[in-house]
Amino acid sequence: MKPKKLSGSILRSPIRRARLPQKTLKVHVERIRSELKSTGALWYDLLLPETYYLPAVIHHDEHIEGSVFGRYTLRNTAGRGALIATDKRVIFLDKKPLFVHYDEINFMIIGSVTYTHTAFVGYVTLHTRLGDFQLRTFNQRNAYNFCEYIEEKCLQQTESDKREFVT
Repeated sequence: MKPKKLSGSILRSPIRRARLPQKTLKVHVERIRSELKSTGALWYDLLLPETYYLPAVIHHDEHIEGSVFGRYTLRNTAGRGALIATDKRVIFLDKKPLFVHYDEINFMIIGSVTYTHTAFVGYVTLHTRLGDFQLRTFNQRNAYNFCEYIEEKCLQQTESDKREFVT
C-alpha cells in the first residue's frame, strides 16, 4: 500500500476540524487573503504560517481591518508572529510547526498603540493590560494602517463608554 502524500488540506487540520463544507471554506480563505491584501500585506506576508492558520481563528462574521507581520518581543520571549485587527478583536498569533501561541485582545483592554520607524524598520507596540506586544516590521504602510485602525477603534470605544456613564 502506498503511503499518502501530505497535502495542503491535511496540513491545515484546524480548518478541517471546523467541519465546514469545502466550498464555504474556500470562500472564507479567499476572503481572508483579499482582506489582508487590502490592508497592505505583502506577498511575503501571505506565505507565512500565520496567514495559513488565520482561517481557523477568524470567525465568518469578522473582517480584517489591519495587520502587522514581524519579529516580536513578549514577556522576555522573541519570535516571528502577527498582530491581526478585526472589527471585533485583535489577535496575536505565532504559528510554528508543532506550536501555536494565540492571544485574543479585546479593544476594551488596549491602552494605546505606538508606531515608531527608522529608515527601513518600523516598530509597533500595542500597550494592553496583558502586557506590551512589540513587533518589528519592514512593511511600514501595513504598520501605519494597523495603528490608525487601532486608534480609531479605541476612540470609538471611549466615546461609547462616556455615553454609558453620563447621567
